Amino acid sequence: MFQTGVHIALQSQASDWLTWLMLQITATGYYRFVIVMVIAVMFGISLRKGFLLFQIIAWTAVLSEIAKQFFGLPRPFFSDSRVVCLEPDWDVATPFRAMGGNSFLALPAPEVIDVYRLKNLSFGFPSGHVSGAIAMWGGLATIFRSRILAWLAPFAIMLIAFTRMYLGVHFLADVIGGTLLGGLLLFFAWRLIGSDPGRERFFAAAINRVSSSPPGILYFFLLFVLPLLLALFSLLSAKFAGFYIGLNAAFTLALRSGLPQDAGSLPMRLLRVLLGGLLFWLLSLALRLT
Repeated sequence: MFQTGVHIALQSQASDWLTWLMLQITATGYYRFVIVMVIAVMFGISLRKGFLLFQIIAWTAVLSEIAKQFFGLPRPFFSDSRVVCLEPDWDVATPFRAMGGNSFLALPAPEVIDVYRLKNLSFGFPSGHVSGAIAMWGGLATIFRSRILAWLAPFAIMLIAFTRMYLGVHFLADVIGGTLLGGLLLFFAWRLIGSDPGRERFFAAAINRVSSSPPGILYFFLLFVLPLLLALFSLLSAKFAGFYIGLNAAFTLALRSGLPQDAGSLPMRLLRVLLGGLLFWLLSLALRLT
């Protein structure tokens, strides 16, 4: 699963137009596109559904990054100089050639792993793009309970996975790991908020005061306590933890006061999306300046 033969075979069919297409598809897995999708759902369709989608995506991203740091495994282009990194903005210099796994279950050579861990590059396993695609497309299908989205989601996820291997930035093992992690978290989300009663219990926990009821404990633990603990143990950046907790607190207070109506004309919904995007941009700018 850490062999590079599949990448070499895929890239033997590479062309300028195909690489351009793969880059456009893989761009849907980066945070800019994901943020636009969340803002569009939250301010253009439903605040509650957008908030739930945000939670699924955020926790998938956090746990994917924690897993990357835990395993600390390299990417294909670093393990084998024959694999071209077709995605821009990577430090692709590598002293290794044909040093991926020597069997289907073998890891890359130990010296490759050791040297890669010394570089300031993102680790490969599991694929955050794949787990994130499951969170976003699977999350949309779960939240909206749409049969069309349920059919579209696997197709979009497989496309993302294919682009990551074609571009030389993920092994097959990374893709499988991202699929398992994203699928597990999506299953947990489906069990928790996939039904109307589940969502009502989730939001009722926010409206009611902290109690000993399981939904209330789970709500405040996931949205406030756990991110704080992860930040204290340096598993989550303090800025992201502060942003995440602040957003959850604002939504909880708004929910208790009464959320504004989601209904409105198309121009009104578009205006709300633009205002939501502006608000997010201002918050991001403030975080960068601190």
